[in-house]
Amino acid sequence: MRQMSKKTNVIMIVADEWRADMIGYTGCTEAKTPNLDQLAADGVSFSNAFCQNPVCVPSRCSFLTGFYPHTKGFRTMHNLMHADQPNLLKTMKNQGYQVFWGGRNDFLNIKEDPYECCDIRFMEGNRYLKAYKTLNPEERDAPFYDWRKEDLDSRGEKDDPWYYSMYKGKKEQPGSMDQVTLEGCAEFLKNRKEEKPFFTYLSLFLPHPPYIVEPKYYDQIDGEHMRPPIRLTKEDLEKKPSIIQGIHKNQHIDRLTDEELKEIRRVYLAMGTKLDDYIGNLIQSLKKMGLYDDTLIIFMSDHGDYTGDYELVEKNQNTFEDCLVRVPLIIKPPAEMNVKKRRTDAMVELIDVQATIMDLTDGTYSYTQFGKGLKPVLEGSDVHRNEVFCEGGRLKEEGWYAMDAGHKESNEYWPRTSEQESMPQHTKAVMIRNDRYKYVKRLYEEDEFYDLTKDPYECHNIIRTCDKDLLQSMRNRLLEFYMETSDVVPHTYDKRS
Repeated sequence: MRQMSKKTNVIMIVADEWRADMIGYTGCTEAKTPNLDQLAADGVSFSNAFCQNPVCVPSRCSFLTGFYPHTKGFRTMHNLMHADQPNLLKTMKNQGYQVFWGGRNDFLNIKEDPYECCDIRFMEGNRYLKAYKTLNPEERDAPFYDWRKEDLDSRGEKDDPWYYSMYKGKKEQPGSMDQVTLEGCAEFLKNRKEEKPFFTYLSLFLPHPPYIVEPKYYDQIDGEHMRPPIRLTKEDLEKKPSIIQGIHKNQHIDRLTDEELKEIRRVYLAMGTKLDDYIGNLIQSLKKMGLYDDTLIIFMSDHGDYTGDYELVEKNQNTFEDCLVRVPLIIKPPAEMNVKKRRTDAMVELIDVQATIMDLTDGTYSYTQFGKGLKPVLEGSDVHRNEVFCEGGRLKEEGWYAMDAGHKESNEYWPRTSEQESMPQHTKAVMIRNDRYKYVKRLYEEDEFYDLTKDPYECHNIIRTCDKDLLQSMRNRLLEFYMETSDVVPHTYDKRS
């Protein structure tokens, strides 16, 4: 791979809650994502990219630093990064980049670091609301398709399953913020006069629930030929972690028919189509400005979504089904770089993304990090990591500060977060996964083990019958993993006098 003649411009686009098997480039025939599929064709796309925690804040704190969640204790939605801690935006700014941050936060304690890690913070506070009002009225007030149906009433259901009643009364269309963010980024790039290279971090909302979308996107998804939802038998559910059993009981999604569960997925896929449309507009703007070929563009998601599978919706903080932990990742390098364009099955972690950006921009670190740059994969290797890891949960002794709980029963997140108040439901847990097997160590309840070749949907926990030598080897690798990543020594030398 040739070195760049000048500092490489970087655009990093992060979707929220997009699972890898529901985007076109991975082979999902139900998805309609032409712009991201073309971006994938222009670079290297990944089929086996994994997050390090299956909810927003811990995942972002991890991939923006190169730390695992346990390294610094970022394991909840409420533990944000502080001013004295590193993050990729700060690192890029310190290395001479003009940093544009558009969209949501979900990683930084702004009381301590009021956006000093960037030069421009777009859509802070009410800026989004003002920008939203400037949209074409037809776009701003377009009708949307809400997947909830009226047939529950006809069936005599008195208590709606949770996501039938979730978000009722909210009129704002999910994803409108993303349109404003991406248009704001294009406007910034069009008008910038800085001679510095640019780094843009675009933190988007879609396809995060609620599962609501406009008809023009919904109608693009073929609802007639979808695979059946993944359902667990009573016996299989009893072998799943207690938190899955609890959320299952609280959400009542098991009441829904296969067709209703497919409808959730259809709307979720359409939400992806909507975001693909917005990203396509940004890509067209980059091409008009002559920036597309010369810019490193990275698209990824922070974690996945159940989307009706296992008779669940949304996400969970300490279970690790592939629909939650395997995410899209596309790297489109500048044209000056020699890469082998393709889709690769190399196993990678999201912490590898920031290491890759640093490698490709000749950056240097002022701290120890655990990401492994993907430059060899871009050049043609399909071997990167032998195993990937994901983690979540808490210790018994850890209280409210280690939970995302505290929601009232009327809150949309209560079915999930209320289970975190109890043990063993919210037990600390860690996943190790290779190209065939997945082992989950659960501190206060029975572990999990899956043969992904025989059981790709992870329905049958075989921890009691799996090969004991194989199990022990994966346990040994977990021990090595924790020893390698348990802490970091500061890059300082303190004098005692």
